[in-house]
Amino acid sequence: MIHYEREVKEPELISAMLDEMDHVHIGMFDEDGYPYVVPLNFGYEIKDNKLYIYTHFSKRGHKLELLRKNSKVCAQFSIFNDFPDRPYKKHRHDYRSVIAKGKMNIIDYKEDSETYIHGYNLLYTCNHREIVPLESRKVIPPMYIGMIICEMDQVTAKSEFPLRKVEDVPFVNVYDMPFDETPFDISDIIEKRRKGL
Repeated sequence: MIHYEREVKEPELISAMLDEMDHVHIGMFDEDGYPYVVPLNFGYEIKDNKLYIYTHFSKRGHKLELLRKNSKVCAQFSIFNDFPDRPYKKHRHDYRSVIAKGKMNIIDYKEDSETYIHGYNLLYTCNHREIVPLESRKVIPPMYIGMIICEMDQVTAKSEFPLRKVEDVPFVNVYDMPFDETPFDISDIIEKRRKGL
C-alpha cells in the first residue's frame, strides 16, 4: 500500500467502517475474461480473526452460474465525503474503503438452516435497519444466502482522515468546524505502521 499511513488494520475500526457502509460490490470471475461486479446489500461479523460477509441472491441467474464455477470473490465497500469549497486540514475530501478477498459459500435453507437464518438476520444490519427475524415470517424466501469467509490478512482498509478510535470513523462535517489549514499530525500512526503494527 503506497499510503501506508492511511491503512486501517484494527478489526474494531474496520467493523466501525463497515457499519457506515450501505452496500457492497462483489467481483467475480466471468467467462469472457472480464470481472463481473454486482452491488448487493450485506450483513457482516468479525470473529475468530475472520470477516464473514453475508449477501443474498436468486436461485438462478448469471451470478449463481459464475459462483458455482469459481467461488473466489472480491468484496469492495466504500463511502466518500466531498467538500471542495471548504478545505479542512489541507483536504478537500474524505473516504473510507474496505476490500476483502475470500470464497463465497452458497447457503440453502434446506441444507443449513442455522447458518441461513443467522446470515439472513444479519442482512438487516445494512443501512441500520431493525432486524425482522426470519423465524417470524410465514414463508422462507426462495433465495440463497451467500457467505463470504475472509481471513483478516486478506482484508485491507483505508481512510483519508486518520482513525485512532471508533469515534473517529464517522465523517466530520467540515462545514460545522472552524476553518483549519493545519495538517493532521499523523506521526504516531506513521511510527506504528513502520513498526508493522
